[in-house]
Parts: sequence; C-alpha cells; structure tokens
Amino acid sequence: ANNKTTAELGVQFDVLPEVHSFPLEIAKDQLVTLDCLRLDKVHPFISGNKWYKLKHHLLAAVAAGKSQIVSFGGAHSNHLHALAYAANQLNLDSVGIVRGEPHGDLTSTLQDCEKWGMKIQWLDRETYRHTASNTTPDMYKEAMPEAWVVPEGGAGRQGTLGIESLFNTLHHAGQLNYDLIACAVGSGATLAGIAQANIGRAQCVGFSALKNAHDLEHRVERQLSGASRVNPWRICHHYHFGGFAKINSRLTEFISDVYDEHGLVLDPVYTGKMMYGLAEYIHQGRIQAGARVLAVHTGGLQGWRGFGESYQRF
Repeated sequence: ANNKTTAELGVQFDVLPEVHSFPLEIAKDQLVTLDCLRLDKVHPFISGNKWYKLKHHLLAAVAAGKSQIVSFGGAHSNHLHALAYAANQLNLDSVGIVRGEPHGDLTSTLQDCEKWGMKIQWLDRETYRHTASNTTPDMYKEAMPEAWVVPEGGAGRQGTLGIESLFNTLHHAGQLNYDLIACAVGSGATLAGIAQANIGRAQCVGFSALKNAHDLEHRVERQLSGASRVNPWRICHHYHFGGFAKINSRLTEFISDVYDEHGLVLDPVYTGKMMYGLAEYIHQGRIQAGARVLAVHTGGLQGWRGFGESYQRF
C-alpha cells in the first residue's frame, strides 16, 4: 500500500516550475516578449495546475481525519485523474462523481482513476449541473461522514491558496517580471489564485474554455472574497471554439503548428484555446509593443485521449 504523507507527496512539487521562452512569430513581429510557465512538466500524473489546487484540500482532509475524498468531473476530467492518483499515494479512498450516463467502456481517464482505486458514481447531467456548481464541503456529511468534498476542478479557498502560494514563490524567486499573465479558465480557481498573489505590476487575463459562462466572473469573485490584495484581472469569452471540449480545424492546426515549430504540446480543451486567444490578442495589437507576457501552461495533456486516434501524435 502507498502510505505517503502529504509532505512526502509534495516534495516533487517544491521544485520551482520552469519558465521557457516561447518565441511565437506573431509575438516577435509585435515586439512582445512571450514566455511559458511549464506546469505541464511538473509531474506525470498530477499534471499542471492540479497539484497546487489539490494540495491544501488534501492537507485539510488529512488534518480533519478524513479517510475519503469525494469530487466531481466529466469522463475526461484532468482533475479527477490527478485526485485519484494523489489519493492512492496517500492511502485515502476516493470517489469520483461523474457527469453523464455510463455507456460502453470507461474512458481512458476513468480507467486510470479506477486503477488507482477511485470508485466511480454517475450523475445525470441535470442533477450534476445543479450539484457540482453548488458544492459545499458538508454536502455529503450525512451520507459520507468520512469524506472530504473537493469542489469541481479543485476550486474554492483551498484551491486558490495553492495557486497563490506558487505565484508568490515565483515572484520571490525573481521570476515574475511581466506586464500580463494569461491562463485558461474553467473553475476560475487558477485565475483567482494568480489575481491575489504578489505578481508585481502584472495584470491577469483568463481565457474561458466554456461557452456562455457568464457567471465565471462571479465565480472568480467568490473565490477572491477576503483577499487582501487583488491585481487587475479580466476574462475573455471569445475563444471557446463552440463550447467546452469543442474543437475545429482552426484550433487543431494552430496546436499542430505550435508543436511543429516549438515542440510545445498544448491541450485542446484549455491551453490550446488560451494560447490561440493570446496570439490573436497580440496580433490585433491589444498588447502593447515591448510588453512582457507569461502564458501559464496548466497541463491537461491526458485530455487528448478523449479525441480519438487522429490525435495520437500528441
């Protein structure tokens, strides 16, 4: 059995993530310096921003003496994937409440989750939509007294705290000399965490992965409540490509070009859309010449498996 403590599991994440230059032609043409924070390289299974969002949830669960972690996600959820692995390492039981109905074989993501001991429970989309967005940690107190409930995507105070600490550490190490920091937005936890961190003069822009998610600003604000400082932030809603996990050839060609020219793999659900939007921002002159921009690669590459054989090269 795995019996790691949270501190032992966290040792791998105490190393500062790498910042790589990302010299997109468009950025060079507009005299914009573009760098990429490579959270995707931090861990093979707890990918990208997931550890930082989960860390304080896991610490809180262990501190509260809970033996089980419960959370929510879709059938290709990066969050459930990371949570199942982490819970397995910490010898905690995990339950994944999955949106939709089971049909045929489990997705590769959920097969991994089961392999790491996660119990899968299905919830129809309508009930899920109501439940997952209104999660409170004591929601399952009656039915699952041993459980710590993590909101969808690792959001909430614990999730933003981990992201905030990461950016405070990067700033302290002298690595955050930027005018703009860009990230993808799903649950809003990453954007909220960056917005309340010490990031110097930087403004934050989040690119929504969801269509018509007009409550996203409200979700971010909720996660910022009580923050002593908030950097300027905004969300761009124009690059969802038709909706969550929807893709088209414009997006996949862009992702292919980035891979061919820079060896950087983006995912089609979050980081590909964010980088496409950011490239257009730069191309349209919405970011001034001479600006320094940091794009946050939040991982999620296992999500490619949901798009079939044609994307095996990623």
